[in-house]
Amino acid sequence: MSTHRIRFLAALAGLLLLGAGGNAAAQSTITCESRNGQYQSCSANTSGGVTLSRQLSSQGCWQGDTWGYDRNRVWVTRGCRAEFRVGGASSSNNTGAKVAGALVLGAIVAAAVANNKHNDHDDRYDNDYDNGYGGGYGNGREIRCESTSGRYTTCGYVDRRQHVEIRRQLSNQQCVYGRNWGVDGRQLWVDDGCRAVFVVY
Repeated sequence: MSTHRIRFLAALAGLLLLGAGGNAAAQSTITCESRNGQYQSCSANTSGGVTLSRQLSSQGCWQGDTWGYDRNRVWVTRGCRAEFRVGGASSSNNTGAKVAGALVLGAIVAAAVANNKHNDHDDRYDNDYDNGYGGGYGNGREIRCESTSGRYTTCGYVDRRQHVEIRRQLSNQQCVYGRNWGVDGRQLWVDDGCRAVFVVY
């Protein structure tokens, strides 16, 4: 498929989706926090669905596990703290346009895959683990970080938009976020004997 064809499909999909969203109810953002690991529910209009907008906690926020929603509330548990985007349902008249837009977007993705199937393997991260940055792992990137002899140590780059949590603790000393590990600027750090494998999302 030619580049011009892909651009045309992208423009068409954008117009369809824009039209579909024209009559949607306004969305808003709420903050819901599980303090001390306790279950907490927050009143919200969830008729249009709920999406996690920004995670605020060091503990993971996973839909159906540590957060979820029902007809009139969002709930969190086990330390999940986050901002959620909620809003009313779209007009039923927009359903056809949404489906059409989704189909066109699917065609664009398929074309892009076909056009790039001959590209060489991108091995930018293949050796990252040996450099202390961790290699690709599932939906996250692992970083092993160790405070040897109780010393403060930095280990890897973390983008401000990313989230970090402990995947596996290696030390007898408990690793506590904000006390002996955290992210300073764009660097993951450990201190006071904390040694662990972290995952960056």
